[in-house]
Amino acid sequence: MASYGPSDKDLRRMTLAGTLAYAQSIASSATAALAFEDALGEINQRVASLNALAESVARARARGYAWGGDLEQVGNAAQGQARAAFEGARAESTRAAAALRGQVAALERDVRRAASGDVLRNEGIINSVAAQARGLDEAIKAARGRVLAGAAQFIGAVDGLAARMKRIHWTLDQFEGGSFKMQPEENPIFAAKATWEDHPSGKVEGLLMLTAHRVRFEYQEEVVLERSFVFFASKTEVRRKLLLDTLVGHVAGSAAGERGLLIKDQVLTLRMHPQSGGPSVVTLELDDDIAGEVDAVIKQILSGDLERGRYRGPMPTGSRVGVPVKWPERCEACGAGMQPPVKGQTYLTCEYCKARHDVTLGEG
Repeated sequence: MASYGPSDKDLRRMTLAGTLAYAQSIASSATAALAFEDALGEINQRVASLNALAESVARARARGYAWGGDLEQVGNAAQGQARAAFEGARAESTRAAAALRGQVAALERDVRRAASGDVLRNEGIINSVAAQARGLDEAIKAARGRVLAGAAQFIGAVDGLAARMKRIHWTLDQFEGGSFKMQPEENPIFAAKATWEDHPSGKVEGLLMLTAHRVRFEYQEEVVLERSFVFFASKTEVRRKLLLDTLVGHVAGSAAGERGLLIKDQVLTLRMHPQSGGPSVVTLELDDDIAGEVDAVIKQILSGDLERGRYRGPMPTGSRVGVPVKWPERCEACGAGMQPPVKGQTYLTCEYCKARHDVTLGEG
C-alpha cells in the first residue's frame, strides 16, 4: 500500500531544522537586544511628553478647570524624576549587557557548531543549543524588566497624568457643547457616557454631567440631515436635550455596582431628596468601567472633600471660575435668620415672610 506525506525521518528533520532556526534567531538578535533600546525608548518617550503634558494642564486651567489641585505638582515631580529615571535605566542596561555578553558569545559559537553537518546527526547538540537560547532569551527579558522597574514610579506618574488630562479635556469638551448655560461658579468636574435606565419614557442614552453645584443628564441624538445614495448619511447633527437638572445638595446618596455574569455592566444609582422635585431614584449604566470613580466624585462633592482639593493657583484673566458664593445671613425684609443655601441654589426664600434673596458671587 502506497504511503503519502513525509516519513518519520523527514518529520524529525523538519522539527530539528525549526528548533535550530529558533536558536539562530535568538543568537542573531541577542547583541542588539543587549542595547535595551526599546526599554530605554519607553522611558525617553515619557520624558519627551512632559512638556506637552505641562501645556495640557495649563490649557485645562485656561478652559476653566478648577479641580485637581495636584496636577501641577504631579507634573513638576515627574519633571524632577525624569533625568534620574533615564540615567538609572541606562546604568542598569549597561550592567545587564556586561553580565550577559558572555552568554551571547557562547550561544553564537554553539549555534555555528550545531548548524554544521546533518541536523539528524546533531540532534543532541541542537536540542542543547535550543535550551541555551531559551535561557538567554528569558535572561534578556528579565534584564529588560529590571531596566523598566527602576523607572516604574516615573512611568506610572507620567501615564497617570496623561490619562487624567485626556479625561479632563474630554469632560470640558462635553460641557462646552452642552444644551444648558452654566452659572459662573459651577465649575465642570466630570462627564461620562451613560444610559438612563429608569427614565419615565424608557432607556435613554446620553451624558451624565457633574459640576460643583449641579447634576445633569443630557440626552444626545444624532440626526441625519442629508443622505447621499439613499443609504449613506452625508450630513448629520447632534441634538441635545437636558432631561435631568438637579442641585448637588438634593442628592441624598449614590452607589456603584456591577451587573451581569460574563460581561459586567457598570451601574450607578443616585437617590434624590423629595424636595428635588424630580425622580427619587436615577439608575445609570455607564459605558466605561468608571461607576466607582463617578460614585467617589459624587461623595467627595457632597462631603466637601473635593472642594479642599481645588486648584489654588491663578486662573485666566477675567475668569470667574472658583469665585465663592455669598448670601444674606438675615432676611433683609423681616430680619429672620437665613439658612445657608443648598449647594447649587441661586436664591433663598425666607421661611417667615417669603422674601426672596439672591445667592450671588462673592469676591473671595
